[in-house]
Order: sequence, then C-alpha cells, then structure tokens
Amino acid sequence: MPTPRILGLSASLRNARSKAGAHRLGDEIAALSSRDELQAYLDEQANIHLGQFMEAGRKDGKPFDELYRNLQRSGGLKGLSNSEIALAAALWGARDKGAEISHIPLPDHFPASGEPQNLDELKAALRAADGIIVSTPVYFGDRGSLVQEFVEMIRADDELRADLEGKLYAGVSVGAKRNGGQETTLIYAMMDMLTLGFLAVGNDSATTSQYGGTGHAGDVGTMPKDKYGLDTAIGTGRRIASVAALLKVADEGALTDRPKMDFWVLQDRDGELGDRMAPFAKAIEAEAETRFLSLVDKTIRPCIACDICPTHVGPDGEYRCIIRRREDGVVDAHAELLKADVLVPALYSPVDRKGLVSVYQQFMERTRYLRRGDYVFTDHLVLPLVVTEVGSKEFLDLRMMTSFVRHHTVPVEPVVALVHEGKLLNPEEVS
Repeated sequence: MPTPRILGLSASLRNARSKAGAHRLGDEIAALSSRDELQAYLDEQANIHLGQFMEAGRKDGKPFDELYRNLQRSGGLKGLSNSEIALAAALWGARDKGAEISHIPLPDHFPASGEPQNLDELKAALRAADGIIVSTPVYFGDRGSLVQEFVEMIRADDELRADLEGKLYAGVSVGAKRNGGQETTLIYAMMDMLTLGFLAVGNDSATTSQYGGTGHAGDVGTMPKDKYGLDTAIGTGRRIASVAALLKVADEGALTDRPKMDFWVLQDRDGELGDRMAPFAKAIEAEAETRFLSLVDKTIRPCIACDICPTHVGPDGEYRCIIRRREDGVVDAHAELLKADVLVPALYSPVDRKGLVSVYQQFMERTRYLRRGDYVFTDHLVLPLVVTEVGSKEFLDLRMMTSFVRHHTVPVEPVVALVHEGKLLNPEEVS
C-alpha cells in the first residue's frame, strides 16, 4: 500500500509550538509506538504547557494580555496546547495507519497582529500533502479566525484551489464544555472545505463515525483527561490515512469497468427531479453507469428505534431490519441499495409543496440497520443532489451531507441545481 502524506494544521493563537518546535512534533509523535505511550506523551506535554502558563504570570495573577505576551517569548519548542494535543492524537492515528505525518502551526502564517507571512511555504506544504487535518478551538459553535483566514487564502487563489481539488480533509475541534459546539464547528468547516474541492471524512467506525475529533478541555492542560475525545481524534487520523492510501492506489491503476452511480430519488413532485437530471445523467454515461431508483412511490415506515438493530449477524445481502412488511419501500429496495458504487441521494425542493412527496427522513432513519450492522456504505463516494426552487429554504444539501457522513462514506461537494420560474439557472455548475 502506498504511503500517504498527512499534514496537520493547528489553528489556535494559544499554540505552544512554533517554527522549529512545530516541525519536531511529527518526529516526536512518530516515535510513540502505542496508545499508552501516546497518553503519557500528551500528559507530559500538557503539564509542560501548564507550567509555561504559570511561569508567564498565571501564578502571580497577571492579566492575560501580559501573560500572553510572555508566552510568545517562551520559544515555542515544547509543550502542547489543548488544540495541539487533539491534533497530535489525530496525527498519531494517521501514523499508526502507515501515513507520513507533518505539522504546521497556522499562527506562524497568520499572526494575531500583522499581515500573513510566508504563504508560499504553506501553499507548497498543502500541495505536497495527500490530506490535511485542521484542529481548531470552538468559538460560539464555529471555527477560530485562523481557520477562516486559511479558508479565505484558498478561496482567493484559483491556482491553489485547482491544485488541491480531490485532496482529503478532516477536522478536529476542542471546546470548553462537553457539548460546546464541537460538532457544529466540524460541520461548518467540512462544508467549506467541500466547496473548495476537497473530499471529506469524519472519524472512523471505532468511534461511531461522526464528523471528526471532538475534544473537551475547559482549562489549560486538561485535554489529555478527555480519553474519548482523544479516541475520536485518533479515529479521525486513522480514517483520513486509510482513505488517502486507497486514493493513492487508485492513482496508480485504472478501473476495469464503469462505476455504478445510483440516484436515489427521495423527494419529488410528479417526476420533476428525474426530468431535470436525466440529461445530466446521460451525459456522463461514458464514465459511469447511471440509474434512477425512485423511492417516493413507495411507503417507507419510520424507524421505531428498536433495541436490536440490526436484528442479527448476517451477510449484507440479507435484509436485517425488524420492520419486515412486504409493502415497505426499504424492504423492497434493500438489495438494490447495495449495488451502487457512488451514492447520489436526490431531492426536489419546490416553494409550492402541493403534490410533493418526501420519504427522505423516513429513509435516513431506516438506514440505521445498515450503519449499525457493519457500515455497509464504507468508503462509498456520496454526492448529495438538490434541485431547489429559489426561496424553498430547506438546506437539504447540508442535511444530507451530515447524515451520510455518519455512514462512514466520503462526501464530495453537494450539487445544488437552482430553479426559478421553471428555468434552471446554473446548468454549467450542475454539469
């Protein structure tokens, strides 16, 4: 298996590492051979950073702005902040999966005061990586300003954006409370990176396949105490490394046949979605075998949240949900759902709801048995598709992305086809 290169980007202005100390971090992590060694290392680095805070003025009760200036003069060679600890855990997970790892602190390039620095160096590192992991503190349920500047740098550089298209992204966030906005932070950042052309992954199935690493650290040096949070970060590193390795294998070979690309029509009105999308599906038939699977004409019962999902251990081809009524749409479609290589959940969103049929929410609930069995859709590419009339205000692209990433899939930027007064406004973008 080829060796993928994973770059970690720490995005906190309270980073302990900078310059030479930041570059040493990858070597320090690579030297840790077990989860126990990682834990001991993170405990040690957190205590070092707490000591740096004490010496910088915390023990004397100095105001934080003075304390912060003193910290900036400490050299940046050792210790780890909470966000860096979460990133270190993710990088260790990537290294444990066989990846080559490196680390760049974003404050080195986007300082708190002054203009961005040495961006060519940062851009070169991004181009050389197969995937990136971004770690950020949580601010009101969203990313820190350093991540925002990083995203804007890519948006403003057409050449860089083209070079990064198809690379992998994963995120890690650290909040001061257990439910402090970590997941919303990861979701918003993931959507931004998808729109920049990245593919995205969450954490792996060992930590229930969510949106990335979620750390809880309410004070300096406390992140190592959040063992589950560290596990989600490690799972994020493992996930991005394993998918990056698969992509490198793909780069060195060729497909023997066309991938099967299934459009799952989950919300529609009188077949309008199929009519809109059929020309686009036909245009890619040379590259993919396309098929429309309409579920809106079937009755899909909602999930009853049973305690035995799936009902028993068995092969994927065997339907294993407790709901077994013959007229149920998921019962009928089970075998067909397993045939696709590329999943295209497709929804039509009109302003006038008269005649609209939607089974989306019931369908997502009922796929629970596929996820909780053995993550049947692992590593499948997911392309959410929404045909939306201007003004419908459903945010279906965001909802589909967040739901399907939980299936251990690899989302790509959703396609949103905009319709106004019966006319498709962005056909080139859709194509």
